[in-house]
Amino acid sequence: MKWTIAFLVVLVSIIVAMLIARLPTEQAIRLGGYAATAALAALVGYLVRRRGNRAHKARRAG
Repeated sequence: MKWTIAFLVVLVSIIVAMLIARLPTEQAIRLGGYAATAALAALVGYLVRRRGNRAHKARRAG
């Protein structure tokens, strides 16, 4: 499962990089900023959920 997700992330990254490379400079920078912001938000959301789940399991077990 982890390998599948990692493969999809790499594949999407390559496709996005190819699409951004074809855009004019200003649009590419703007789109890259949007993509980076979305990726950071997704990462933070994932980490917050993971931390909450681990804390919840610790309270149930203890």
